[in-house]
Amino acid sequence: MTCPFLREAQVKYCRTATVRKLIPLAQTGRTEEKCASAEHRACKVFQSQPPIEDAAAAGPCPYLCESLMQYCAAAPVAKLVPYSESLISRCGNDSYRYCELYYSMAHPGEPAGEVDGIAMPERLLYTPNHMWLDMSQDGVCHVGIDAFLSRVLGRVDRLTYVQQKGNHRPAAVITVAGVDLEVMFPNRMLLKGCNLYLRANPSRLTDEPYTAGWLFEGEPLPATAEHLMENGEARQWMEQEQRRMTEFLQQEDSEQQPTMGDGGLFAADLAHRLDPDRTRVLFHEFFSPYAGGKRV
Repeated sequence: MTCPFLREAQVKYCRTATVRKLIPLAQTGRTEEKCASAEHRACKVFQSQPPIEDAAAAGPCPYLCESLMQYCAAAPVAKLVPYSESLISRCGNDSYRYCELYYSMAHPGEPAGEVDGIAMPERLLYTPNHMWLDMSQDGVCHVGIDAFLSRVLGRVDRLTYVQQKGNHRPAAVITVAGVDLEVMFPNRMLLKGCNLYLRANPSRLTDEPYTAGWLFEGEPLPATAEHLMENGEARQWMEQEQRRMTEFLQQEDSEQQPTMGDGGLFAADLAHRLDPDRTRVLFHEFFSPYAGGKRV
């Protein structure tokens, strides 16, 4: 599936020009330009080239070429790219759903599905340490944190990627309230890139965890989806995680800031309400690669 903002354009250009200028063809069969008529023989660029014996004197310039290009209709400045290149870019597959321009123009709504107030899209696979995996039919996958973890983190100070390419268990260091916390996807994948926009605007990591706040992009390996949960199993696990969180917070001293909200759901910004040592304990219990009893 391709991006709905992807457009096509037929262009023409001079094969011998020093700087290749692509000119869209607004109409087919236009002949008033010098290149498309016998007047091309007066062109200095044409005259500087070796003569072509079989070139028709009255026809168009033999160096005039046409090509099919594509461009993004959502971009403020249209950048024409060859048709073949779009097939391997984000625009030509399901990855367009994680494009900044797509979100700014399409304004997709919040993902459907939740468990006791925690958003949980059904199309995703979930890890025991509260990360998600989206595997498209085009062989591209994306990884991010779920709404449970984003609620715990709250306001993020800084985000640092441990690796940006290669065969890894993708990891990043999230700094919250002065505490460095490492999140790691528990399985290996062929990492092709990271969401570098989050380094300038880390708030999107927790404001839009399932869309613009994605962390890693790559290709799945045979074991990338191992031990992950989906559908009913994932919902049951999320309910259990909320009960575990309640039990964990009930052990807190009464002098701590309130950690439970209305309706039984834990309060947002937990990492800002607990002291640093307790935050690290909570993070290891729920969000380390060893969470849930499934060792890497």
